[in-house]
Amino acid sequence: MTVSSDRLLRRTLWGNAAFSVVSGATLAIFAGPFARAAASAPVSVLGLDLAIVFELLGLGVVAFGALCAWAVSRETLPLGFVRLIFAADMAWVAASALVLALPASWTTAGIAGIVVVALIVADLAILEYFGLRRLGSVN
Repeated sequence: MTVSSDRLLRRTLWGNAAFSVVSGATLAIFAGPFARAAASAPVSVLGLDLAIVFELLGLGVVAFGALCAWAVSRETLPLGFVRLIFAADMAWVAASALVLALPASWTTAGIAGIVVVALIVADLAILEYFGLRRLGSVN
């Protein structure tokens, strides 16, 4: 693998890492205000208040960003792991659509937040796909 052949994938993964760490930390730190802005009525998931769910989700996204940074910092990209990152991004977009389809009392701000993040993640996944395809490693 030459530097020029994996440049798109590396830049995309660094972008994914940065976006994930920043957005995850923001979600974890401001989970309470985001939960109040996202739903017009109290929402619980598996018995947990939405603010706690947001906090846990934010911490998970930060960990995901750290894993993206770890993968891209390797001299040789761990392509199996990169494919897993791509699959996780696709799962995020699908889960976002599912969350919007579930009966909940989302506000306009909540819907907009879910959609905007899903679109950003979808863009990253598309770029990851093209980067993997350039390397000939998409099955």
